[in-house]
Amino acid sequence: MANARALTGDVLVIGAGPAGLASAHYLQRAGIAYTVVDRASEVASTWAGLYRSLRLNTASFVTYLPGQRMPTGTPIYPSGEQLYRYLVDYARRGNFHLCMDTEVTRVAPAEGGWRVESSAGERIFPCVICASGRFGHPIIPPVPGLGDFRGRVLHARDYHTPQPFAGQRVLVVGAGPSGVDIALELAGCAATPVALSVRHDMVVARRYPYGLPDTAWHLIARSVLPRAQRKPFLDRVLFQPFPDAAQSGVPMAPNRTDRRGTSTPVRGRAILDAFRSGIIQPVAGIARFEPDAAVTDAGERIAADVVIMATGYRPDFRYLEIRYETDTQGYPLRADSLDEGGSTEVLGHPGLYMVGRYYRGLGPLNNIRHEARTAVAEIQARLSALARVGER
Repeated sequence: MANARALTGDVLVIGAGPAGLASAHYLQRAGIAYTVVDRASEVASTWAGLYRSLRLNTASFVTYLPGQRMPTGTPIYPSGEQLYRYLVDYARRGNFHLCMDTEVTRVAPAEGGWRVESSAGERIFPCVICASGRFGHPIIPPVPGLGDFRGRVLHARDYHTPQPFAGQRVLVVGAGPSGVDIALELAGCAATPVALSVRHDMVVARRYPYGLPDTAWHLIARSVLPRAQRKPFLDRVLFQPFPDAAQSGVPMAPNRTDRRGTSTPVRGRAILDAFRSGIIQPVAGIARFEPDAAVTDAGERIAADVVIMATGYRPDFRYLEIRYETDTQGYPLRADSLDEGGSTEVLGHPGLYMVGRYYRGLGPLNNIRHEARTAVAEIQARLSALARVGER
């Protein structure tokens, strides 16, 4: 695995996570000279230190990068640690041109392409792939009084193990997979109960509906049903309610989209059992903080020593010095509006591409494979067009 701090080639790839590595694979296969840069010292740094109980929501048989499947014996739902080891091995086998510990500070239009300024120097590239991921900017919502809270406040990204919170009163804000995983890890180690704030509603889905993983049902729907019939079918199959879910005291949404909340579905009934046993206490959304407590929208006062914000992320493109509109996820709009199978080029900015944007459907790594392949095909066309212009 190369690690030379030299910005060379026709394409700069920003980010050495899954999207950047997949892009490097296709660029290398196409014979296009490139450099991958990342401000971290190791590849896939986002996955390097995540909490131990994290498991992917998509099945291992579609969770892989181009040219290399997950190892034999990988469970249906791999752990975050297993994915990290896979990505490190993928980078090693690929022997990609990587420049680690290299931060990009500016990407701006220039004659002949894009002027890139970084800690390794400045250079113009005909093409740039933004593959810096969706986890660059953790969201901590500006709840009134948060600055006056005297306890510890951290984002879920900075939570690793439950031991540092032994005996402490912990409030977890956010009821998606990360918030639920962390609350379950803390139960029995932190003070009982661990409080879990649910602002609107939750989706608690079965891990293996009708005996198959979620991903298998998506594949079945795509293979046999017209597009218009897929959502009603998948909603019925994937989101069968647990009979006792209504007794949890938490509003349960019928599916992922027809609801007030936006969190990703939680898989398995462990959280329902934790609610029932009392080791985790569901509470309403947080209205404000006091020096030693949170006050919910329902007026309940939750004493806390620690608040863990499992409140999501936004992509970080502060290095882009262009005007652009964003989609609902914070990504620049692309040349078309298709989530799957569309262009990866940023609308109105030829030579600038986005890989790693779409996380739904068959999951991020499946989508990254297709996005990276599309981006490289578009780059090939652009470089060929530029070469023809140069020959005139």
